[in-house]
Amino acid sequence: MQTQEAAIAPNLSISLRSNTELLDEVVVTGYGVQRKASFTGAASVVGEEALTKKSDANFVKVLEGAVPGVQMNNSTSMPGVWGSVYIRGRASLNSGTQPLYVIDGMPVNSDTDAMSSSDNNMVDPMASINPADIESITVLKDAAATAIYGSRAANGVIVVTTKKGSEGKFNINLDVKQGFVSMGNNNMDFANAEQSMKLFADGLTAYQGGDWQENYDYLADSYFGWDRKTSTDWMDEITRKGYYQDYNLNAQGRTGNTGYYVSLGYLNTDGLVIGSDMERFSGRLNLDSKFKWATIGVNTSYSYSTQNGFSLSTGGAMSSPLTAAISSQTPMDPVYDSEGNYNNINLYNPVALMDEEAGELNENKMQTVNLNPYLQVDFGLGIYAKTTLGVNITDLRQYQYWSALYNPQAMDYNGLGQQHNSRNTVITWNNVFGWNHKFADKHDVSLMLGQEMQKKAYFYEYYAKSDFPFADSGMRDLTTAGTDQGSEYYKQEARLASYFLDAHYAYADKYYLSGSFRRDGSSVFGADTRWGNFWSVGGKWRMSGEDFLNGNNVITNATLRASYGTVGNQDIGWYAARGFYGAGYNYNQMPGMRPVSISNQELTWEVSKKFDVGFDLSLWHRLHFTFDFYNEITSDALFQVPLSMTTGMSETYQNIGKIRNHGIEFSVNANIIQTKDWTWSAYANLTWNKNEVVKLSTDDPIEYTFQIIEEGRPYTQFKMKEYAGVDPETGKPLWYLNETGDETTSDYNAAAKRYVGDADPDVLGGFGTNLTWKDIDFGLTFNYRLGGKVYDSGAAYTGFGMAFRTPLEDVALNSWTEDNKNAKYPQYIYSDPYKATATSSRFLYSGNYLRISNLTLGYTLPKKWTEKVFIQKLRAYISVDNLYTFTASDFVGYNPETSANGVIAWQYPATRTFIGGIQLTF
Repeated sequence: MQTQEAAIAPNLSISLRSNTELLDEVVVTGYGVQRKASFTGAASVVGEEALTKKSDANFVKVLEGAVPGVQMNNSTSMPGVWGSVYIRGRASLNSGTQPLYVIDGMPVNSDTDAMSSSDNNMVDPMASINPADIESITVLKDAAATAIYGSRAANGVIVVTTKKGSEGKFNINLDVKQGFVSMGNNNMDFANAEQSMKLFADGLTAYQGGDWQENYDYLADSYFGWDRKTSTDWMDEITRKGYYQDYNLNAQGRTGNTGYYVSLGYLNTDGLVIGSDMERFSGRLNLDSKFKWATIGVNTSYSYSTQNGFSLSTGGAMSSPLTAAISSQTPMDPVYDSEGNYNNINLYNPVALMDEEAGELNENKMQTVNLNPYLQVDFGLGIYAKTTLGVNITDLRQYQYWSALYNPQAMDYNGLGQQHNSRNTVITWNNVFGWNHKFADKHDVSLMLGQEMQKKAYFYEYYAKSDFPFADSGMRDLTTAGTDQGSEYYKQEARLASYFLDAHYAYADKYYLSGSFRRDGSSVFGADTRWGNFWSVGGKWRMSGEDFLNGNNVITNATLRASYGTVGNQDIGWYAARGFYGAGYNYNQMPGMRPVSISNQELTWEVSKKFDVGFDLSLWHRLHFTFDFYNEITSDALFQVPLSMTTGMSETYQNIGKIRNHGIEFSVNANIIQTKDWTWSAYANLTWNKNEVVKLSTDDPIEYTFQIIEEGRPYTQFKMKEYAGVDPETGKPLWYLNETGDETTSDYNAAAKRYVGDADPDVLGGFGTNLTWKDIDFGLTFNYRLGGKVYDSGAAYTGFGMAFRTPLEDVALNSWTEDNKNAKYPQYIYSDPYKATATSSRFLYSGNYLRISNLTLGYTLPKKWTEKVFIQKLRAYISVDNLYTFTASDFVGYNPETSANGVIAWQYPATRTFIGGIQLTF
């Protein structure tokens, strides 16, 4: 037993705690719960405490920096918008790269949907889940942990466990949060009108010659029509301090044999940029009743959300207020004209575009229903059977309106309204039969046989109308439009049948073996290759259970574990293997169809082979270390191969690619102080991952403007001309001439492309600390990345260009002139004749950053005060998300976080969220 200290008192109540207390911790795997001691896989758990500190609508964001191996790819702070997640790197070339989400044992839809995927503003289905309802999140990583999910587990599994009825008396919990969002720190300071005009005059004079003052006067009076007074900060005009509010009420307890958890939630948060916000209503009911021989229960939830936003395309959509403010307007342009009307609407005035009465709309209304009833029958002797039904329905209604009054593209047809409605349904029914038994006091056996069926269905409908006769009165509903602009309808279905086996054996709580086997049949693949087999084996040795460490007060837990197995990926078009025909290809007023994909009956599973070896060590019951090395190779990758255009199609899927990820994960958790008045804990983790494309469809690489996919290199490899600085004598930009070497040239076209880094961070992770003194609590968390590159593909239009667009202040003050030959930037010349702003590593920055992701300070009133008014707990707290971000010295932007390909452009700025809250328990 563990040694404990207790103050002398007339009556003592002491609970014995085992030195092997870690044996009683559990890992939730979705199909069941395993003791952490017998779990041979690699998994990380995030608890309720971490979830309550974050203010983001999407619970997935809490994983960033908290779980080793998890990489978030999201360059926007727009509320509710999706960002991709990698677990141990990108594991596929062309098929899905996102993890499987399992909520209370049932897989749910995590696919994004939108009218246009290029807008990069798709609503994340995970944002429909109220984080206040979540008990824990378990991230499953290696084969021993994920192979039981077979064909859907190649990218890892995120298992969400929601709160259930708890033992003890009935509790009512109320959590009230209010605060505001503001812009996070950045270095995107734009020049004012005077600074811009001087730079523009310099540029025009360098371009065409002539008298500088005459050029200045021409630009000010004729080109811009500047009154010599106006200096508009357009980013200030389109941003705000947004109001944040989040209210959660729940009741939890157990009466007799029945446990219950009932909750209601309401979230409403303004975005930093006008025209963006999110509102969510949510409710949950979890019930379970335990009888002598059976348990019956249901987990159910409903969510309704409305998210407003605009395009976040890295191509720069002019209807976006960010694009319009930075790339279309200048400081010389006032927001309103002399009569109080919007100015410059022919050039996309962003304030007009987002006008509340007659401006643009991009409204997403989402309903999500989860219904999971289950029945477990216990036959005695550790034998049980369980059946579970999972129904997950996601409805999306997206309405997009192009303003008849303020969008130049829509003025010609007096406004355009587009409606996109879709439904994604996932129905899963699984049945398991299991046996848990311990015999001879040393042998633990756990067996589970299972069968699962899943049906997925999706449809969308689209219709559009133009000509809004009452647009100037604010009537933007599609029912008021007069002219049809076409419609579409599409539906698809996919099915999955599965059989699986999971087995675990433990001897003397020292030696552990596990194995799993799953056979999946998917309608996605060809009839001849529809079935795939996936398996894993794992082993673990708890050295601290051996005699040579028995009674050791320093090494209190030490385990060595290893696993190997295979998992699959079927995340491609549901009819990719079929000869598929599409309708709507009419000719001479006759309906027609044409083939849109060719049949490939050999198309089959993409398979990932996962190897992991790990070591867990605990010292003095206070320091806990975890180390993992992993190697994962995806073969038979589902790769899109080009087709001859004579087929009428552009590409088809084949099993020919291969990609590899290998790396190291390390984490440490420390309970530094634990006394009556003080507790102090800390954690840190890091992940090093190396991604490599092993095989493509041919030996030739796939090269794009500034990136390349090539065998032997990372998937996100950048390849472009390498910038060499400014020629101090001429002010011209320089590039390196050859693929290697130091010779430079001012001729952009003569410069060769070079490999200049990739978007994947070398190291990522997080660290933090929690401290309590009596009734005061304090928490501080950080996350970081080191080694990746960030490319700004829109730099020529967002502060660096030479076409009379608003420059950055640093560009206006530090561009080369005859009087400033050691300037930071090339000479500003109108129309950029020397291609200073063309694609090159000039705009390729270091992605290194360290972020203070959360600071929380709270105070809990003493119970002797609160119990007098029947309050069990009353805590007040303040919290700040994204307090400050330290970036690399060369980085220029609003946020060093990027989308998965490492590209930023017209970024939605990172936001800082200040919150004050009260937690009440009755």
